[in-house]
Amino acid sequence: MNDRTLYLFDGINKSSVKTIVEQIMRINQYDDDRDKKEKDFKRLPIDLIINSNGGSVYDGLGLINVIDNSKTPVHTYVYGLAASMSLLIAVSGHKRYAGRLSTFMYHSVSTHIDGHLEHLKNRVDETQRLQNIYDEYILSKTKLHADELHRVQENQRNWYLSPDEALSFGIIDEIV
Repeated sequence: MNDRTLYLFDGINKSSVKTIVEQIMRINQYDDDRDKKEKDFKRLPIDLIINSNGGSVYDGLGLINVIDNSKTPVHTYVYGLAASMSLLIAVSGHKRYAGRLSTFMYHSVSTHIDGHLEHLKNRVDETQRLQNIYDEYILSKTKLHADELHRVQENQRNWYLSPDEALSFGIIDEIV
């Protein structure tokens, strides 16, 4: 288990997330086994390198659940873009870093909505539920305030942030 560097460079979907989830779980199992055998075992962090424009909210939340429950610390590094769902994944790191030329982007959750009226109402409700989960999570992990997120949503825009801004909002811990 010498290789503890994982990469999220694709869109967030079942395939890209599955690979990372499997690797995080495998490393945790390895570390759990060593922890039982070695008295002073210290877990080395898993580094997750991110450059992604986002993707599936459901798949991203699945990965975040695994990161949150990882006994082995997961450090996230944004080198390039952390947009939409990949922003939330970047925020989930136990320690969070970014390169000085990176970009972060927040916007409201989007899902594909079509069909009959009852189906549309159901999808709108589900989209709002996902938005609440997304916003509550990012607010719990950063210094952002709900009014800042609501302002972006009301204006139906993308909010781009520099590494310096991300640092000041507590999205990252350090610029590297």
